[in-house]
Amino acid sequence: MRPTHRCGKLLLVDHHSLELSPTHSRDGTLQHSDEVTRVVYSTDNSIYQVVPSSVAFPRSASDISELIRENALRDEPRSIVARGGGTGTNGQSLTTGLVVDVKRNLNAILRIDPEGRRAVVEPGIVTAELNAALAEHGLVWAPHTSTLNRATVGGMIATDAAGKGSLVHGRTHRHVEQITMCLDDGSFFVAEPVSIDEAELRATADDRSGDIWRSLLDLPIDHDSEFDLPELARGFSGYGLDRLRSGDTIDPLALLVGAEGTLGIATSATLTLSRLPTHTTLIVAAYPTFASALEDSVDLRSTLPTAIETFDEATLDAARSSSVWAALGDVIDERTTAVLLLEYSGDHPVDDGQVHDTLRRNGRCLSAETVHSAEDRAAVWTVRADAAGLLAAAVDTRNGRTARPTAMIEDCAVPVSEMVDFIAAFRAALDGFGVRYAMFGHADVGCVHVRPALDTTDPEHVALIRSITNEVTAIVKQHHGILWGEHGRGFRGEAASDFLTEETLALMRQVKSIFDPGDLFNPGKLYRPIDSPLELTRLDAAPLRGDNDRSVPVEIRRDYSDAFACNGNGLCHSYSSADIMCPSFKATGNPALSPKGRADLFRSVLARRAAPSYGAEDLAFEDAVAANLSECLSCSACTGTCPVEVDIPELKSRFLESYYTTRQRPRSHALLSRFEAFAAIGGRAASLASYNSKQAAKALGLVDLPAPASATRRHDHSTFHARKNRGPFDFVLLRDVFTDRLDPDTIVAAADVLSDLEFRVALSPFVASGKFDHVQGKRAAFRKAARAQRQLIESITETGAAPLAIEPATALMHQHEYRTFDEAYPTSVRHLVDVLYDNRGALARRTPSPPQPISLLGHCTERATRPENLSRWAAVLDAVGFETAVPDLGCCGMAGLFGHEIANQQMSHALWKMGWDDVVRRSDVTATGYSCRSQAKRFSGHAPPHPIHLLPLGV
Repeated sequence: MRPTHRCGKLLLVDHHSLELSPTHSRDGTLQHSDEVTRVVYSTDNSIYQVVPSSVAFPRSASDISELIRENALRDEPRSIVARGGGTGTNGQSLTTGLVVDVKRNLNAILRIDPEGRRAVVEPGIVTAELNAALAEHGLVWAPHTSTLNRATVGGMIATDAAGKGSLVHGRTHRHVEQITMCLDDGSFFVAEPVSIDEAELRATADDRSGDIWRSLLDLPIDHDSEFDLPELARGFSGYGLDRLRSGDTIDPLALLVGAEGTLGIATSATLTLSRLPTHTTLIVAAYPTFASALEDSVDLRSTLPTAIETFDEATLDAARSSSVWAALGDVIDERTTAVLLLEYSGDHPVDDGQVHDTLRRNGRCLSAETVHSAEDRAAVWTVRADAAGLLAAAVDTRNGRTARPTAMIEDCAVPVSEMVDFIAAFRAALDGFGVRYAMFGHADVGCVHVRPALDTTDPEHVALIRSITNEVTAIVKQHHGILWGEHGRGFRGEAASDFLTEETLALMRQVKSIFDPGDLFNPGKLYRPIDSPLELTRLDAAPLRGDNDRSVPVEIRRDYSDAFACNGNGLCHSYSSADIMCPSFKATGNPALSPKGRADLFRSVLARRAAPSYGAEDLAFEDAVAANLSECLSCSACTGTCPVEVDIPELKSRFLESYYTTRQRPRSHALLSRFEAFAAIGGRAASLASYNSKQAAKALGLVDLPAPASATRRHDHSTFHARKNRGPFDFVLLRDVFTDRLDPDTIVAAADVLSDLEFRVALSPFVASGKFDHVQGKRAAFRKAARAQRQLIESITETGAAPLAIEPATALMHQHEYRTFDEAYPTSVRHLVDVLYDNRGALARRTPSPPQPISLLGHCTERATRPENLSRWAAVLDAVGFETAVPDLGCCGMAGLFGHEIANQQMSHALWKMGWDDVVRRSDVTATGYSCRSQAKRFSGHAPPHPIHLLPLGV
């Protein structure tokens, strides 16, 4: 377990710059070759899967130098590939050799110079994290991709990334001043624009750096050289030969930004910063067809937008599943099949009336609205970002197969004037292949993202990768475009000869020879050295994920569909502690402990089990996977937040059920399975009184277990009984282990409030939820618990009463876990807050009083799977005289028994410190989850009340 991997703390402040000291996670071993690590680093956000020989986690530039020097001394040096966020869609960070992960440790902001508008960073810093630090100074690093919350600066430099706003800001190379990189012999090279005189001086050095400067000066290039590169706002050529010479300046950055790690490994970069805009306006426009939206996007460039983004009908349908879909407003109706997002940013407000006039004059737009608040604008762009991930959901193809939209020809770019005709030809081609697809992208710069739906476990669909690519390549050439507009090449480099002349290709290969003559850095991608007899790796020759998955029988793939649904988009790798997914990744920075990593591991387990050679090594691998899962909090953040709803707690439960068929369970599992029952009767059963003693808890591997409590609130509420006391009642409050024994005052308070609202209320008998059994894969026992819960719910509803749940951890099981086992499980369980929200008017105070500020803290499972609970609780609290804030917080680190397990104390405390600690100590708070209140009492000494205790009686 490692501490959280944030960038650092303030060290020195003056009027020139801010110096920050890096505080990295540390690992005593530089390289890891265990199977778990190798499997996790075998995938990215592409269709490929390439298992590396080992993975390194360097902690400094000198560590990278050491790795490269050691590799150079091997009899057969391995390929070396740097990896940042792993968000590449074309296998850029995949290799059979050594992966160098720079995100894990080399993630510091080294210096911010607000006056000079520059920052010095390590390559592993996440771009959104950098921008969060820069925002305090009114600055931003302008390149803006949809993956900003997990993509690294180094990765964006490697692909010369663009994204939203590139119409104004251009690509990444416009925002980099200097790069320090490690060369193939372990020495360092500083790349920056210098005069020819200075370059000639540096060329006199008797070292590898001097060799490079001499070779760059000798390249037959000057400022008048022609390279026949397409004249496009988006167009990826690899090495920017056209920018190498300008007047009396030579700039090797032109070659390195966009080199995809094929020339060396960056160890630091100096970035050029921009001012944050003073005014931003966003307009959402709806269209009846994608073609009409594209036509308008060409015309609307004259209104000088910062960005124009577009969705087609398939992308729009996917976006409807976004949690913030409502942000698009009323502009979307049943006629809408395409959308334009028009953003205008600058120092002065735009006249949105003129834009609306243009939209009306063009006559293509169905309707348009201006999005006024910054919060709503952010939500609209979140819909856009979510759509790309949501597109990974399975679809039924036109020939009856099930497939998923696939990144393979996803960033073609053409001149904007060709956009409409190009898209029409593109769609006709895909229709001809009989595949479904989605299109979205940057209409302002002629770049469209296209995802054909393919099943790469099906050999016929694998063959379509080649067929579709060949036809699309021809269409792109016909429309004077290029195949790689934005996302780099990776394994798609073979088409370079279709778009570049032989002379330009020869110069590109010469650049590769200058920096990496041995072809060690990311070989087979972009370009080979000039003397290499090898060709670039063909796009359908690299191993596919589907090749590995195909060995798993179809019925098992269907049963474990969540594991195979993961497309590697990496949203679970978000840097922000405020993002709910994924706590074990946030606490460690270890991608093996993320939903993406665990999905890869489950897929590998299933493939191994299907192999005839399954043996001791595979058993050991499963032991390692089980150890990995012991650090999963089973919080369900992935279930509610992952774009394709990869449900790791359910997969974990299934894995552990099968795992323990061949292994003996720990003795503690039998006792902990009865934790709920023991807690419910612990105060009355003398023989079990020692259950909560410190000694007994320690024997079970637990610490700080809460003791059962007796209700201090006296009440005369009825207890519902299926035969003896059936009402009539309006609501029956569901007892669980938390509200029955650990915090009984809360269920009494809920009954009091509902009675005060003149509802007829009863308390249910206690029925164990079986939560622990589900977490630990005791699925037969959990089925029994689910059946008992169903019997209870049906016995309540058949009397006409509605069952009401209070505790989020168990309430949400009625919506998810129980239904996983029982498709007919009743849907009648309501949440307490729903009833209070509907009756908030009756709860409001009769006499006004100054609002009392309070922070409402939500349970992580609730935030992920039913976020409306928190907005409803906030509305209820506001109605009774509070001024309620709902801070964005991740997991508190408790998550049921997880935070009580001795082995998890470091992670549990690290998660608490990542957000909860500060809010609980600095403000009056209320918390919906018992686990959260228990964690707060453990680490702050004070347990916040449940919101029900803040509601007045006698209104």
